[in-house]
Amino acid sequence: MTKLRVAIHGKTELQDEDFALEALDIATALTIADINVGRGGAEIWDGEHRLARLSKHGGVHATFWRLN
Repeated sequence: MTKLRVAIHGKTELQDEDFALEALDIATALTIADINVGRGGAEIWDGEHRLARLSKHGGVHATFWRLN
């Protein structure tokens, strides 16, 4: 089974640098991004192939994601 890599960019609540986490599937990858991205964005990778570029918008309670 291939693991996906979730690359977190920008400021989070705990860190102010880029880092990456692994996920078993796309639903888990999206959940990881939602929990860990404060301001900034994330990318979901399958090996060397980028599946999605995500950017979080909105306020504390009305966030939404833009996918590229």
